[in-house]
Amino acid sequence: MARPLTTAAGAALGAVFNVVAHLRRGRPLHPAGLLFDAELRLHGTGRTWGSPFLDERMTLRGTARLSRSAGLPPPLPDILGIALRWEQDGLRPELLLATTGHTVLGRRLLRPATRWAPGMYGSLFPYEAAGRRVLIGALPQADRPLPARFDALAREVERAPVPIDLLVATPAGPWRLFGQVRLLPPARPDAAAPTRFNPLRHPVPGLRPAGWLQRVRGSVYDAAQRVPDHAGEVSRRDRAGSHPW
Repeated sequence: MARPLTTAAGAALGAVFNVVAHLRRGRPLHPAGLLFDAELRLHGTGRTWGSPFLDERMTLRGTARLSRSAGLPPPLPDILGIALRWEQDGLRPELLLATTGHTVLGRRLLRPATRWAPGMYGSLFPYEAAGRRVLIGALPQADRPLPARFDALAREVERAPVPIDLLVATPAGPWRLFGQVRLLPPARPDAAAPTRFNPLRHPVPGLRPAGWLQRVRGSVYDAAQRVPDHAGEVSRRDRAGSHPW
């Protein structure tokens, strides 16, 4: 798609999400979630992808947020999300994943789900590493079905840290394991002042958001995040020195 059309599409969708954000007094999607400390243990896949995140052995510390996209009440299905932020080389990269299918076609489509695990989460949009398009995926490894309720998730992580396998694939290639995230207790709700993420502004080193859909996505994020969460919370968060994302 030509850049003018990409810009126009981004502006149009951004305006829609900005209106929805005003109507919901904050986040248009993923309005509430649970935060966990997260430990990322990376080991690579045995092949070189061109990004330290995918290639090198390292242990990273960060935060994970699990959320329901539309905020529909369980047991209704919803698009579920896993957001990750961690410390790496003085940066704070971010990665957002949502429930998708597992197959070559399915990994490019969002998929409503009724449980956190088992289930596939994917980046949906591609990244570029050393000139190659890749998709990132995640596969929670709970030892029993985990319904998509926040109370059930909090109890499961309190019982034992929940591991989530991290996967990488070319758009039409097989998924390959390159690491694991562990969700650690305690669970922390953030409904009063939701934690915000913007992976376009905080990319993973060596992974460049690729393609026109990523550019459109950036415009949508910028427009939606101009609206603060819960007008009454804004001044209190600013005084506390918290970031809008």
